[in-house]
Amino acid sequence: MSEMTAGMGTAVPRGRSPIVRITAEAVPRQAMLDLLEGLQAYPLWIRLAAYDLRQRFRRSFLGPFWFTLSMGIMVGALGVVNSTVFGQDASKSLPFIATGLIFWGLLSSCINEGATVFTAAESFIRNVPMPLSVHLYRMVARNVMICGFNMVIYLAVVIWFRLTPGWGVLLAIPGFVLLVFNATWLALASAVLSTRFRDIPQLITSLLQVVFFITPIFWSPTTLPHRMAFVDLNPLYHLVEVVRAPLLGTPVPEMSWLFCVGLAVVGFLGTAWLYRRAHARIAYWV
Repeated sequence: MSEMTAGMGTAVPRGRSPIVRITAEAVPRQAMLDLLEGLQAYPLWIRLAAYDLRQRFRRSFLGPFWFTLSMGIMVGALGVVNSTVFGQDASKSLPFIATGLIFWGLLSSCINEGATVFTAAESFIRNVPMPLSVHLYRMVARNVMICGFNMVIYLAVVIWFRLTPGWGVLLAIPGFVLLVFNATWLALASAVLSTRFRDIPQLITSLLQVVFFITPIFWSPTTLPHRMAFVDLNPLYHLVEVVRAPLLGTPVPEMSWLFCVGLAVVGFLGTAWLYRRAHARIAYWV
């Protein structure tokens, strides 16, 4: 029987062991298939994400609600500071702070944990045949679950201050999808760069600490006499705002929608290019 070529490999005559030849042209396609196959394995990474939370809070009384309690204390402390020191109306500032911190926590955690998602899964990558992207989706799913627990704070604020966001609250759904999608490609870019250059995680952590203070998370842009460039051109502000504004019953600026959609398209394409170049080397870098 003559040799036959199929896909990326070459089939040899019967009775011999198959020899798989991976060509340079097939490597980019492998990277894109990895992202797709990892996404299709959602039962696996959802269960692994839930397992991570169970293991972290095993034999704990509150379990994952420790995240909620910790963030609730932070929200309350910032609310007291704003209302007493800066004289702001607590009924307006506290819901703004609560929703801002909840979704900033999701976004920043995905970026920070994305920096170590491949290095932390070194043993799996070297020994278990599964798509690399499963580890990325597992981390994102875990943080989305934590965000779900933190939404208890939002519900408490809504009940306490008797907020009525109206039907516009449904816009928070596409806003949340945009937030998670952008957080995912940001985490993937962080993962690839941090796996190659081990100083990147520390740099990302430091940068996020600075960006937190210049992003309207616990302070409102309305307090500025003029909207500054670090507000209008701050992508993290727009990612938070497309979810926060509907939940508070305020209209989402059209600029925020355009910014988030454009960021999703450009960011994903850029990260896909980066992942295509690095995918075959990640197992050697970890």
